[in-house]
Amino acid sequence: MLLWGCTAILGRQISIQAIPLVWYRLVIVVAVLGVLVPLRGHAFRVPRAAALRYAAVGVVIGIHWLCFYGTIKVAGVATAVLTLSTMAFFTAIVEPLVFRRRVDGRELVIGAIVVAGVALLIQVELAPSPLGLALGLISALFASVFGVWNGKLAHHEPPERLMLYELLAAGIVVTLCFAVVPSQFVVPTRADLGWLVVLGVMCTVVPQVLIIHVLRTLSPFTVAVSVNLEPVYALIIAALVFPDDKPLTARFYAGAAVLLGLVIVNGIRRTTAASGGPAAATSLE
Repeated sequence: MLLWGCTAILGRQISIQAIPLVWYRLVIVVAVLGVLVPLRGHAFRVPRAAALRYAAVGVVIGIHWLCFYGTIKVAGVATAVLTLSTMAFFTAIVEPLVFRRRVDGRELVIGAIVVAGVALLIQVELAPSPLGLALGLISALFASVFGVWNGKLAHHEPPERLMLYELLAAGIVVTLCFAVVPSQFVVPTRADLGWLVVLGVMCTVVPQVLIIHVLRTLSPFTVAVSVNLEPVYALIIAALVFPDDKPLTARFYAGAAVLLGLVIVNGIRRTTAASGGPAAATSLE
């Protein structure tokens, strides 16, 4: 989660627009995974039906990244972080549909409180760009779909190979964007390229492989709630990297406490469910 906290900061630091940013990120990630898969002892080949399922999830993550970095470029990091926090709420709706269980009202409440907690962390814009707001909410919705579907696929496929197929498909989607807006294709500066490598390796390959391992044990909703600690890390890192920006205030610490408290409450709820308590109906098993 700490590594993901850097993604919004790097999105601000890298000067190129959202489409080329995501494209170069994917090129770097796919190249690294292309080496990592055989090093881990896995074959590249998978059944056709499985490859198509992985590709479909890859399209979703490609759209998520385009919308997320589009939000940063159009409306700023604050709007991107706040709208992405709705991912937990969306996951509370999407996960039951995919895993064929009832929607849990407690998860909806937790998802809504997450948004309030993130709102405390940041200076909420009173009149955010409508385009930025729309891109951010679409990004959050697609992030929740991606997380839930990976929650099903994580049990059946090595993380590195699963990611390779998913992100190859995402790369194709983003490449097609250049056919619509060819002027977006640019060659990054040396500084941008360095940050893109950091974004691709340290903030994509490493955390994504780890999160797929985690999804073999925890539910997508639990992971989504935990991921919402990302803004805490992002704002702490931003305060260190951009010391001229606004300092962290009591409001930030209140929001961080709310989010940490929700992670703990949800963990207790899942533990109760696993032991057959009142929350057992929310279990994925």
